[in-house]
Amino acid sequence: MVKKKNFLAFVLFIFLLLVPVQAFAVDFDITEVQIEAQLNEDGTADVTEQFTYEFEDGFNGITRSLIPKEGTSIEEFTASDSRRELEVEVENGLYKIYRSGNDGDTIQVELNYRIVGAVEKFEDGAEFYWPFFDASNESEYGDMTITVIPPASATETEALGYGEAFDTASITEDGTAIFDLGNVPAEENADIRAIFESELFPGVTAQDGTVRDELADDREELENEAAAFARNQQIAKSAGIPAIAILGALLIGLVLFAWLKASRRKRDVQNGPYEFFVPEDSMSIPALLHFTNPTYVAANGMSAAILDLMRKGKIRQISEDHFALADRNTDHPHEAVLIGLLFDTIGDGQEFTLEQVEIYTKNESNHEDYNAATAEWNKEVRAEVLAHDFYEKHSGLRWAVGIMSAVFIGLAIVSGIYGLLPWMAVSIALAMLALGFAIGYSPITREGHRVRYEWRSMKTAMEQLPSEQWERLTMDEKQRAYAYLLGSDQKTAERKANAFTAAEPANDVSGFAMNPILMTAVFVSASTTASSSASASGGGMAGTGGGVGGGGGGSGAF
Repeated sequence: MVKKKNFLAFVLFIFLLLVPVQAFAVDFDITEVQIEAQLNEDGTADVTEQFTYEFEDGFNGITRSLIPKEGTSIEEFTASDSRRELEVEVENGLYKIYRSGNDGDTIQVELNYRIVGAVEKFEDGAEFYWPFFDASNESEYGDMTITVIPPASATETEALGYGEAFDTASITEDGTAIFDLGNVPAEENADIRAIFESELFPGVTAQDGTVRDELADDREELENEAAAFARNQQIAKSAGIPAIAILGALLIGLVLFAWLKASRRKRDVQNGPYEFFVPEDSMSIPALLHFTNPTYVAANGMSAAILDLMRKGKIRQISEDHFALADRNTDHPHEAVLIGLLFDTIGDGQEFTLEQVEIYTKNESNHEDYNAATAEWNKEVRAEVLAHDFYEKHSGLRWAVGIMSAVFIGLAIVSGIYGLLPWMAVSIALAMLALGFAIGYSPITREGHRVRYEWRSMKTAMEQLPSEQWERLTMDEKQRAYAYLLGSDQKTAERKANAFTAAEPANDVSGFAMNPILMTAVFVSASTTASSSASASGGGMAGTGGGVGGGGGGSGAF
């Protein structure tokens, strides 16, 4: 009980952690952003920001994080819409602006604030170098324009953008610098830099050194990087795109060929009329169930496994729910595992009852051992299936396609780096296809298809099998057929149970189960109880300031 309470408390704690991010997250788009920084003679900057939001959910307001550069500060922050001043709360650089609305609303909010220490003055000019947002911003901006206006007309304005703002600057006749960024993805940096004549800022103390040469060096470096990027992008286009197309066509052709070959092999086995018969005794019933039934249930398989052991004379049935061990020598390891679980762990070493199974699995302290034993049993059943070589290996082909998957991943990375996004998506899809083929390509052999077809056909035929045709089967055939049916189609097995058990003497030496449905129900309940127990025990923020001078910011909603 204590464990259950602790688990519920843990779940509640996780839920409370996730609620602000997932349950109460507001879906919105910022379609337009206009930022205007009016520089003043004393080196301050009066900033006006206009954000246009389109909401798909109900909302309480928007957020704006502002992280000032070292040596600067943000003051006099206010917010308004077309009707009124808006309430603002601030904590650690995160401003929460309260302006509620409904899903489908489009609103425009204006923010005003002053940056103190915004302009730095040097021997050859005064610069405004500012990050209005940085990589901590989690929102995409639809159409962004940033305008930097000097205190008076300027004739020697220089402007440069970094990150997303590179190659977006233009200068008007009066010396205003305009950065037309357009669409800006989330989690990107963009620093704005504009230099004006020093005499426009008489209230700012000049520092030693120059700044225009530094800007020129940065511009040259960024332009060289852009030129190198363009060259590499062209190489990626001329080499990468044909490689993706050729390798992709080769992979798709290989997958189609493999699929057609496997389909043809399956059709060849299934051609011709079918007449009811019980297939040969080539493997254990649990292994047959595992191989021939994708929806195989281990609990049903255990009942079928007990019937199979009774058929082989390893287990003897004393009464409807009472079983005795007749012989410990088994044909397969999984049979020894099952005998160990039922007779040694649950029973007294020689006998066990279905009631003992229920009592054992209702005790929570036994669940780990029970689940471990059933997992080991399943593993050994699968090992018997694999030992029959029903699946082709094709190790060389799978390794080759696995290498091809790695090549596609590399091509996807290169395509993404150089902005070839459609080809990146194609490469990712082909990499996933190649990886899936490399991991999962193990086509069933002709013999495997034959075994599947014969047993599945027998199961289908048994749904409407005439009693006289059933009576013509040998006892061994009846037991194998019914055990398979019990493990694969319990509903049909229930309908056939009375007719089958009534036709056989209750004290037959085969010891065939008088009530196999009861046995299946017990094991299903036991498995469910043990498994469920095992399972049970088992806004916005200010950001870090990734822009120039440790500054930055971002936008959001709540």
